[in-house]
Amino acid sequence: MVRSFAASAALRPVDVSSAEYRLIGADGAVLEAGSGDVTTGGDALELRPATGAALRVPFGRISSVAEPEPFIVLVGVTDGTALELSRLGRMRTQLLEELRDARAQVTAEESGAVGSAVRFIGTVAGSSANLHVFEDALLIMAGGPAKRIALSFVADVRVRDHTVTIDLTGQDAVDITRLGRRTDEFAALLGERLRETRNRTAAFLGSLLPGLDPLAVRAAAGLLRDGVAAQARALDAIHPDLSATLLRVATLPDRYAAIASLADRGDLAIGFKQIASVRRAAVGVTPWRDPSVAPHIGQHDSPGGLFGPGLGGVMAVGIMSGMEPGGGQFGGPWGYGDLGGYWAFRALGAVMNRNSDGYRPATSRAPAHYGLLTPETEDLAALTASGADPTVLAFALLTSSRGGDPVAYEVLNRPEPVTYVYRTGRPEPRALINQSLDEAGFAAAEIHASATAGLTAVHRRDAATSPLIRTLVATVPHDSVWPARLADLLAC
Repeated sequence: MVRSFAASAALRPVDVSSAEYRLIGADGAVLEAGSGDVTTGGDALELRPATGAALRVPFGRISSVAEPEPFIVLVGVTDGTALELSRLGRMRTQLLEELRDARAQVTAEESGAVGSAVRFIGTVAGSSANLHVFEDALLIMAGGPAKRIALSFVADVRVRDHTVTIDLTGQDAVDITRLGRRTDEFAALLGERLRETRNRTAAFLGSLLPGLDPLAVRAAAGLLRDGVAAQARALDAIHPDLSATLLRVATLPDRYAAIASLADRGDLAIGFKQIASVRRAAVGVTPWRDPSVAPHIGQHDSPGGLFGPGLGGVMAVGIMSGMEPGGGQFGGPWGYGDLGGYWAFRALGAVMNRNSDGYRPATSRAPAHYGLLTPETEDLAALTASGADPTVLAFALLTSSRGGDPVAYEVLNRPEPVTYVYRTGRPEPRALINQSLDEAGFAAAEIHASATAGLTAVHRRDAATSPLIRTLVATVPHDSVWPARLADLLAC
């Protein structure tokens, strides 16, 4: 069965009564035990003990959901503590599904997944996993942290011996098995989403640069895959003015001069990431009704019948239907012979067809009216990098002219307050930062605020493991000395 959910959809509440629980500390010690009710709904898992205060765990604080033993659910919390639930009865399976869907919803929101998802169940690396296919990414939800695979980093999807292999750029391939009869459906959906995301990129570039030749647009779309930054020199190999034109049309006017100056002295890579769905649902459909067959629920009496409702009418029908030949000179109790059946049908408002070889007269069919339907489609014209609320994020990754570390991340079409500078100490640092930004939904400000702002910041589960946290070396505010300071950090 296909299950889908929107990233912002509210979960259906479910109550579990008389559950036994244990609160386990980060050191493994049991802090509290007892019985109570467990409720999921809204944005949190809530434990209501029989005595004592309730415990509310937001879905964003749940790090894992597992079954370490049969009929026991272990909910891990990001601070290292855990909630163990047992004796859940028949509601155990439903609770597990609700918690797994909640974790997928939070992960989708944090990673900036676009659109709604189609859910599959398979096996990844020997563990059962829920697979959520979005418009731009695949989320793999097993017992531990979720794995996000951006479709822009997918090189190929292959199916062999009921195993779907996803080849990734710069990463190890992922094998997915035990999809059952949905193996081909899963592979076909991934292929369809890959084609759609590439078509959206080509359509966006075509509207952004209407003067660019079609083959050049196709080549540029191959480099500027959704969320992937392309080097300016590679873009200029397609057209000499391509990188400069993209930078000019995608950058806020008050920052264009500084970014262009840094690009002239350093190494610039430009990228575009779709941050909002442009898929439009079908509209205009109405339920089809056949006007030639009018509903008559509760009106089963024949309109031409001579018998009344109730027991009296039933007895009268029985007497009339008993008129058979042999009951007298003319047959039947009243001598009607085989005409008794005829009069019985007439009394019921119908006529017997005594001529079985004849043709029944054709009945004219009333015209059937259908509602007009606009099918589900993608509004490609809504893909824009300009305006107060763009659907495409434009960004730049800047390094020195010789490449390597450090790497500066700059949002081009939004008034972000700072520029983030990272030093990875690894080969191809720009590719690493690009992938880390994509996994975090390009929400660098939220990631760093969650890690440094303490109790006042919105919690993000990926802040503790994101490479962006451990590689950050500087933040440069957009003040009057911003270009000079950024140039010094990049040594360009």
